[in-house]
Amino acid sequence: MKKTFLTVVVLLLAWSNVDLKAQETITNAFDDLKRTGTVNEQDSEMRQATSDTALQKLLTQKPAAGYFCFAEDRMHDIRLDQIIPARWTERVFDTWLQLKGDCQPGEFYTWQIGVFTPFKELKGVSVSFSDLVNADGNKIKSTSFQCFNQEGTDTDGQTFQKTVCIPKGYVQALWIGMDIPASAKGIYKGKAFVKEGSSQPVEIAIELNVSGSPIANHGDNEGWRKTRLRWLNSTLGNADEPTAPYTPVTIRKKTLSWLGGEIELSSSGLPCRITTCYDANNRLSDSISNAVLAKEMAFIIETFNGQEALKPGSLRITNRNNASISWETILKSQNFNVVCRGTFGFDGISNIRLQVKPKQDIEIKDIRLEVPYTTYASKYMMGLGHKGGFRPDTLISWKWDTDKQQDKIWMGNVNAGLNLHFMDENFVRPLVNIYYALGKLNLPVSWGNNNKGGIRIQPEEDGETRMIVYSGERCSRKNEILHYNFDMQITPVKPIDLKLQATERFYHSNSDVSAGYIPAALKAGANLINVHHKKDIYPFINYPYYDESVADLKRFISEAHSKNLGVRLYYTTRELTVKIPELWALRSLGGEVIHDGPGKDTRTLIHRNGPNEWLNKNLATHFIPAWYNAFEEGKYAGDMDISVITTPDSRWNNYYLAGLDWMVKNLEVDGIYIDDSALDRKTLQRARRILDADGKRRLIDIHSWNHMNQWAGYANSLHLYTELLPYIDRTWIGEGFKADNSVDFWLVEMSGIPFGLLSETLDARNPFRGMVFGMLPRLPWSGNPVPLWQLWDSFGMDKATMHGYWDENNPVKTDNANLLATVYTNENKALLVIANWTDLPQKAKISIDEKALGFHPATISLPEIRDIQWGSRLNNLEQCEIMGRSGMIILLEK
Repeated sequence: MKKTFLTVVVLLLAWSNVDLKAQETITNAFDDLKRTGTVNEQDSEMRQATSDTALQKLLTQKPAAGYFCFAEDRMHDIRLDQIIPARWTERVFDTWLQLKGDCQPGEFYTWQIGVFTPFKELKGVSVSFSDLVNADGNKIKSTSFQCFNQEGTDTDGQTFQKTVCIPKGYVQALWIGMDIPASAKGIYKGKAFVKEGSSQPVEIAIELNVSGSPIANHGDNEGWRKTRLRWLNSTLGNADEPTAPYTPVTIRKKTLSWLGGEIELSSSGLPCRITTCYDANNRLSDSISNAVLAKEMAFIIETFNGQEALKPGSLRITNRNNASISWETILKSQNFNVVCRGTFGFDGISNIRLQVKPKQDIEIKDIRLEVPYTTYASKYMMGLGHKGGFRPDTLISWKWDTDKQQDKIWMGNVNAGLNLHFMDENFVRPLVNIYYALGKLNLPVSWGNNNKGGIRIQPEEDGETRMIVYSGERCSRKNEILHYNFDMQITPVKPIDLKLQATERFYHSNSDVSAGYIPAALKAGANLINVHHKKDIYPFINYPYYDESVADLKRFISEAHSKNLGVRLYYTTRELTVKIPELWALRSLGGEVIHDGPGKDTRTLIHRNGPNEWLNKNLATHFIPAWYNAFEEGKYAGDMDISVITTPDSRWNNYYLAGLDWMVKNLEVDGIYIDDSALDRKTLQRARRILDADGKRRLIDIHSWNHMNQWAGYANSLHLYTELLPYIDRTWIGEGFKADNSVDFWLVEMSGIPFGLLSETLDARNPFRGMVFGMLPRLPWSGNPVPLWQLWDSFGMDKATMHGYWDENNPVKTDNANLLATVYTNENKALLVIANWTDLPQKAKISIDEKALGFHPATISLPEIRDIQWGSRLNNLEQCEIMGRSGMIILLEK
């Protein structure tokens, strides 16, 4: 085997130490918080409280039901729950119970009923409806009505009922929607009935004038109509089919197969074998099988008399389709029954649910799960308070502590790993970013066991790294059920696509004014524009379909498309502007959508003196303040955007997805940009189906700020979103991730590579270290990638193959562990990237396996890269020396 030893003279110190001007000033989004402005809104008469005299007069008219009902149209949102609007007491008595409204055929018409209960608490308030009938006898059936406060459809597509209770002295808005047939015309009359429990109902007369032409999209094109409330119950994106690039999951005997490998189940219902079929650079290969487990997983129950002999019954397949396969088995011992249920999805994620039921009162020494990883698949780890990187070779001991957002552990190699997430039946998705303390993890009753539980990871021994997830001693009662649940995700989640990384180039500006985006993107060679919130075409966070700006946004997208540029929008859950027309309807749902919290007493990293005064005045209680910023220029100059935190896994996810579908069809967006999200796997899977429905490629990229701090619960940022990664095209990790992190941290937490993705740099201002992982800065937010784009184009990176420094078969190696080399090969040429991971100059020899490389490098040069590296022709010399924190990009040609 012929090898070439390439060494470079010390003179190259000059070439490799160019001032890194390409890494220009990084945008600091926190600077936006320094701006001041006003929340501009139209005043509402619903904010004007009635006088004490008028209120006392109202109270003398106590209805027979013991509470008041006020029918109200959609234009007069009921805002405050302890104030009676003057508008109500000024109305004639018999008009309280009358709704007169106007709408168009095909519209989803919304309205409200305000229930005021000054005399008693109301329990179990409900509303029902009669048919509406016009003069010709045509009907709008009662089944077309829905009250969002008492019923809905959850994120799994299951319908549910809610009990509405109203404390004494409070006002509760009941928001109602009704589907108007496209053929409807004329004045329709009917009734609504409000009642508490089985008491006599209060009747409200409805008179609806339906006129004009049938309206498009049920009225969803205009937010002021509040027809979009129906999006809360959307089931869009639910399907039993895999999303691209995945294939249907299959089963043969007890072996489940998916795109990236196989799982074999033991008779206990737990895996006994997990393999992946990726090479060292995460390309699929049928000839490769990487073992993740050294032995089968074991679920162990131990009493003070020893281990229970759990005998499994037959493994039964309970459900099977192209998207998932479910199974069940029952294990029995002298003292326990254990039901094991599992579901394996096409994305490589399994949900395992173990129900432990004692046959009698019994003292338990421990209930635990033992997971024996192979040495190969436990080289790196992330989680349990450990930063991503090499797994320590000492005992790791961790205990549950819900002050920290830690309930997951990943161990793996670049091309084979397993992420485990532990929970019980009471799992509630916690808040992320700086808000963790306001929405913490629930301690699992099973695994946590009043903080007796924990995880031990033993040092490698005999080819095995054993993880023991224990719960400790407890006394369990007869027939008491303990839920030992966990999710299991095999990594990588999909094959890496270097071509897309090389050809899909983002322009992502923080300027308030969008007029320069398209010219700047075209000049730089970008082909996708990310439109952040706080822009003149998208002013308010996570509500890109705002009435006043949506036409401007649509024109912008149309112009971009005419110039072959794609447009993607900032669009996530977690924070929501108060500018949404449905704000007060969402507020009426309690904490279902707008997350409950300390309200005006909230203090966070960015609200050290409390929330914005608008929030204190208008919401006051039961909210968490979120991001805020003001416009300094453009159409919305002086306007202030403030937001609140939304509740994870709520019906807002359904709304989010229906809104995404609307944007795809009406704005023709080319994807979305997710920023620290409360989204779950199922919701993003649905989003992927919506984006892919017409066959056009649309991208999702995700960004995260560094969560390894007290405000975020010392979490690993990428760990928060591992379940989303099957549906993500690129990561951007993120503020607080600096270039001086160790190379193993770069690999595990910043690059995305062990999970089947590629990333971009933000705070990591070092192009050489970034290029080792195929990472460039994002234009212009985190620097200037244009010189490297030009290099990639001249080299043909879109046709290249990546060979990372971690790959044992990498054709290029150095003899210095501080100088690591990644090579990109493209037929008769190769691009060699070497980065120095220390602060000091380092020397090394570079050895080239020409057979593995595929050619003899007759020409060796440093390509000219503006502001990064001077160009020069190199000879076969004897010494390579690279300055601290610097690097070289070397072109090898046949």
